[in-house]
Amino acid sequence: MEKNDFITDVNVTKKKFSKKMKFLLILAIIFTGMCVISGTANVLKMLEEETWKSKDIRIVAYNLIAYLFIIMIFISMIRIYASRQFFIRSLSKYFFGIGWISVGAAFTITHFPTYQTDGFVIMQFGDFVLIDGNMLGIGILFLVFTSLIKEGIQMQKEMDEIL
Repeated sequence: MEKNDFITDVNVTKKKFSKKMKFLLILAIIFTGMCVISGTANVLKMLEEETWKSKDIRIVAYNLIAYLFIIMIFISMIRIYASRQFFIRSLSKYFFGIGWISVGAAFTITHFPTYQTDGFVIMQFGDFVLIDGNMLGIGILFLVFTSLIKEGIQMQKEMDEIL
């Protein structure tokens, strides 16, 4: 070969994470897995004791949404590790679902008799509260985050097509 000759390798190589990323991803899978196990026990305890009847429904709803979020993140991290891609469609679907569940909960939890306002509500008339502002904010943030993940998926897809 001469000085200006070069070789083009068109073979598709298997995607790999860096050692640091692989370590952090495995660590996150282990910790979220432990959170899923303890969260399942906590939800079963809440169902057994019928916590929503005696406590503020807002706190119970926040805990259930947080638990749902942890489950979806745990599943997504396992899928990310298996597919070797950072942006996967199931992640955006999970976040989209959490966003709409949070928005729906913002409208419904205010109608339970044990609901107590924390000060951030939308459209309150006396004791009547239409929307829990914190839950609505969480839902909107998840919907915005979903659109960012979808953009990341598109960029990753374009990058894979180029390479």
